[in-house]
Amino acid sequence: MSTFKDYLTESAKSYDYKIKVAGAIADDFASKLESALAKFEVAKMSAGKKTPIMTMPLDFPALSNEEVTIFDVTTNYPASSNVMKEYLSDILRVPATNIVVRKPNEPTEEYQTQMDVAKKSEYRNKLQDIEYSEHAKIDPADFHSTKANMSLLKELLKDRQENKDAPKEKENIMSKEDEGAPSPFTKVQNPSPNKGK
Repeated sequence: MSTFKDYLTESAKSYDYKIKVAGAIADDFASKLESALAKFEVAKMSAGKKTPIMTMPLDFPALSNEEVTIFDVTTNYPASSNVMKEYLSDILRVPATNIVVRKPNEPTEEYQTQMDVAKKSEYRNKLQDIEYSEHAKIDPADFHSTKANMSLLKELLKDRQENKDAPKEKENIMSKEDEGAPSPFTKVQNPSPNKGK
């Protein structure tokens, strides 16, 4: 039979967070972050993953041309995202606009993972592809050169030779039905209304 202590250790919960810091950070920032999170009993903390410099970082709409460092943190003590953000901003002396704390199952996090999957999909939006990787497959000489023009002329001559014996269409002659009827105002019936009086 299990004791109460066994049940208590088995029921220990952990709480996951993603801490995102925008801008350049110091080399010892990770150790400072870990010591600041000691209040929440850090169980696990990843090394920071840096994103490339982006014109508009996703979680930081007020910033531009900044890199973002992402830390995955697991704690044994719960805290809301806003409380942890304000606490870390105060302790680490980071402006509140440069730090974001999210839980992994938040809608914004799920949206970001869906967008990452969509970028790698074969059905991705090719209009946003700056490099346009499929451009190399097209040879401009096939469309805009003397060789392309000559091949078009050869096709037209070949088509002309094939249709040489075919009857030609009649010229477009207007039939009597197509001719316009004269206007009633062009022919005067009664030239002077005063003559009959």
